[in-house]
Amino acid sequence: MKRYAIFFPQFHTTAINDDAWGYGFTDWALVATANAFSHWVRRSPESGFYDLSNEHDIGFQFKTASDAGLEGFGIYHYWFSDGSELDSVEKYLLKEKLPENFEFFYIWANEDWTTRWVKANIQTLKRIHSTPDQCAVVNHVNYLLPFMKSSSYTKVAGRPLFVIYRPDSFRDFNATLFLYRKTFEEAGINPIIGFFVKNMADVQYSLHFDFCYLFEPRLFFNSKGVRGNNFASMIFQKTINIFPSKMKEQISERVTRILNKSSRSYNFSDYLKYINSDLRHKLIRSLRCPVQEILTCGWNNAPRYRQRYTELQIPTVNEFLRLVEERIQSEYFSNEIPLLCNAWNEWSEGAAIEPCKYLGDFLLKSYLEIKDGYKETV
Repeated sequence: MKRYAIFFPQFHTTAINDDAWGYGFTDWALVATANAFSHWVRRSPESGFYDLSNEHDIGFQFKTASDAGLEGFGIYHYWFSDGSELDSVEKYLLKEKLPENFEFFYIWANEDWTTRWVKANIQTLKRIHSTPDQCAVVNHVNYLLPFMKSSSYTKVAGRPLFVIYRPDSFRDFNATLFLYRKTFEEAGINPIIGFFVKNMADVQYSLHFDFCYLFEPRLFFNSKGVRGNNFASMIFQKTINIFPSKMKEQISERVTRILNKSSRSYNFSDYLKYINSDLRHKLIRSLRCPVQEILTCGWNNAPRYRQRYTELQIPTVNEFLRLVEERIQSEYFSNEIPLLCNAWNEWSEGAAIEPCKYLGDFLLKSYLEIKDGYKETV
């Protein structure tokens, strides 16, 4: 089973971030502030704060991952109603060769870009097309084609892999998915299209996609408290879909703020119990498409949400090894779809297996140590 990690491409300045957060802003500002004011267990990359508009820094990320034994990245792809954003890594991929046998695919982060982290007045910076017409889909597909035709782009049985983060962002996801499939076909390509399962309400989409990823630790967090009430979650999802798309994100965030007025922290041992729980097994059995796992290496979004942070504590070596071994031995998961870890470098939400200045590289080594369900021997 191939071992990939989610790659977070936005560690570089953009005009839209300058306007929203101040000149020169990147996510490193969030990480540095969290470290300086002890909002969390300190985290930052061993190589220092890099600039992903710099080709040398981009190349260094791919080389570091490949040299360690990782086989690819699932890269967050940002495409809005007016086109691409945060695309320096994508520009690099069009002209530079990746390390040998290292691959990538895109995870379309198809949700509106807002100032929801800490600002009281939530503003929308960029919108996606919630009801994209044919012209919009053609533009997007034409943008994706050169990547999907690349020899480094991940293919399953010859079909490029493509993931849609949020099917619920579309007013009529069936019509949108059909339009994308039709447009890809007319362009001479037939991608295998998947989505992220984040809660029980997402199970309905499994009838229409080629596969799905179980998005952890979001699924775990959504099993707690009010979020863990499947009936209430389904009703909320149906209710919020009544509103125009431009209001959905703001309503959702305000409800989240009401529910999460203070911090929440969970032990990794509790997460391991959840992974093997009847509740999670029931969810997996209800899915109607091939399933693959997204492993979590811990989570803490204090850099973004400050006192309203949600934390899954950093695992020990043995805890993380146990998680990896159990998941790749599981009977539920596809051997064709790459395994994902969340994430390579999502530093501003405390999810990174990239070598860390403070924690070292034990998470990366632990992720890669177990092969085919068995611990490697020296």
